[in-house]
Amino acid sequence: MKAPSSAAEFRPDIEGLRGIAILLVLLFHAGLPWTPGGFVGVDVFFVISGFLITGKLWRESQQPGGLNITRFYAWRIRRLLPAALVAVALISLVGLLLAAPLDRSELAADGAASALSLANMRFIGSVDYFAATTSPSPFLHFWSLSVEEQFYLVWPALIVLLTWRGGSSRRLIVALLIGVVASFALSIWLTDTSPARAFYLLPTRVWQLGVGGLLALVGVMGTSRGAGALAWAGLAAVAVAGVALTAEMPYPGLAALLPTAGAVALLYGGGAPSGPVR
Repeated sequence: MKAPSSAAEFRPDIEGLRGIAILLVLLFHAGLPWTPGGFVGVDVFFVISGFLITGKLWRESQQPGGLNITRFYAWRIRRLLPAALVAVALISLVGLLLAAPLDRSELAADGAASALSLANMRFIGSVDYFAATTSPSPFLHFWSLSVEEQFYLVWPALIVLLTWRGGSSRRLIVALLIGVVASFALSIWLTDTSPARAFYLLPTRVWQLGVGGLLALVGVMGTSRGAGALAWAGLAAVAVAGVALTAEMPYPGLAALLPTAGAVALLYGGGAPSGPVR
């Protein structure tokens, strides 16, 4: 089966979408009153990551010899580890110099968890992402990167398992659909019963990575005027989420549908000449 061109080619619109996501997160952490839901930029990143990584893995699985997991992990290490370790080292150095003696052990533990892509698990019981009355960990932004890296650790192995006899992408699509539905249901449940776990854990975020992956596997990118209109609607959905959602609302759960669907619409219609992100 031919690799989906929408996932294989460079997409300048995705760079624009990343820029929107970064801006939302920065505005949220700046505490500006008109973007209380800027944290949804992370949700947009999850959709983009699922789209890009699934497209890459699927294309490699269709090459002679199939997907080489060792090569994939080596690529991820080369791409991520140097910058991540430098960031962890610099944050640790500055933090240890400025922190009170009693806080240094906590800071060191946060840094170690971040370096090992376990920051999300570390922060479940110790850091409230939305708390305005407590000092957040300087490593807090590593939680979403940890979620993505945990996904990258598991998903390639599942792709190898599901494609070892070759064939179409149907089995991957079915597996992702099941995972998306199960993860979304778990997210809704834990958002009510254990909000921190719902926010930080991979199982409650897989559905956002998964919908991006589904779009990559379907291999469809709209270029018509209608696709452009859908992309504009997606941008509006992300913007509304950034303005209307607040830290007091249960999240992710059902509320995360708005920015997630918006990101999917933007990815789908990103190639349309009339689209908003080019």
